[in-house]
Amino acid sequence: MPVQLAPLTPGTAPTVAIERPVMLIGRHPDCDIRIECPQVSRRHCCIALAYDRFVLRDLGSKHGVRVNGEVIEERQLVLGDEVAIGPVLMRLIDPAVALPPPRMILLAKPPKRPKPPSLPEIDVPRGDVLPLSEMVPDL
Repeated sequence: MPVQLAPLTPGTAPTVAIERPVMLIGRHPDCDIRIECPQVSRRHCCIALAYDRFVLRDLGSKHGVRVNGEVIEERQLVLGDEVAIGPVLMRLIDPAVALPPPRMILLAKPPKRPKPPSLPEIDVPRGDVLPLSEMVPDL
């Protein structure tokens, strides 16, 4: 099954096809997937294909590896998983399958509330005191 690790922010890392049984990710020139970033260790993590499953393993990196926001040491990956290698966020995708468009939530406008009835205006000279019964009409 051909899969790719695609960056969620273009330009932060290359889109890479996972083609070999084990692929090393890090800053070192010998890595299969090179990410030039100070927060990425020289040999940060690796992806291994084992029995038609993709497994991501942290190789003792300083800043760790996260899958779907959770720090991991080793985790099986499935299509759509978001992998954070240092500050670089990538998604495991199948390039042959079109991704569904992002879901949009349409919010309905709240119904208009009727205005509360206004109280009748009472002409009261300043300084005079009226009993409450004269100020508020009977309901």
